[in-house]
Amino acid sequence: MPLYFVVFLSMLGASALLFVGASICVGVRRRPLPVLITGRAADTLGLVHLARAWSTVGVCWVLYFNVYRIHVDMAALGDAALRAFSRGCTTRLPVVVLPLGAGALAATLGLWASPGRVPRGVPWDIATSWMLSVASTPWAAGAQGDMQDHGFSQAAFQQLQLSHLARTLCVSVAGVWALLPVARPRP
Repeated sequence: MPLYFVVFLSMLGASALLFVGASICVGVRRRPLPVLITGRAADTLGLVHLARAWSTVGVCWVLYFNVYRIHVDMAALGDAALRAFSRGCTTRLPVVVLPLGAGALAATLGLWASPGRVPRGVPWDIATSWMLSVASTPWAAGAQGDMQDHGFSQAAFQQLQLSHLARTLCVSVAGVWALLPVARPRP
C-alpha cells in the first residue's frame, strides 16, 4: 500500500475517532465539549479547514462533471483504453485523497476548538457533513475497482456517479458552513 494512502487512511481514522469520541462525550455528559484548541490555534485550524474544504469542493465537482464521465468515452474506445485511463486516475489519487483526509481531520478537530464567531452547533454540522462524505467513499472506490477489474458497465458507472455526487454535496455543504465565520462581522 502506498505511503500516501496510509496517511489518508490515518487521517480518516483519526477523524472518525474524534467524531465518535465527541459524540459520546456530548451524549454521556449532556454538555458541550471541552474546548481544547483556543486562540490562534483555533483560528488557524478554521482557516486550514476553509482552504481544505473549498479545494476539495472544487476537485469533487471537477471529478463529477468531467473526469468520471470520461470513463464512458474511454469504454467506447475499448477495454484497454478504459483500463489505462482508470489506472492513470488511481495513480494520481494523492491530489484528491490527501486534501479530503486533511479536510475531514480539520473539521473534526474543530469540534474540540473554540467556536469563535459561529454558533456552537455549526462545527457539528460541518463535521457531520465531512463524515457523511467519508461514508460514501467505499461505494465510489468499489465502482472504480469494478471498472478496473472487469471493464466498463453502466451499473458501475452509475454507482460511481451517485456515490461521488453524495460525497460532493456533503463536502459542498461543509464548505458553505465553513464560510460562516468569514461572513459574520467581529463583535
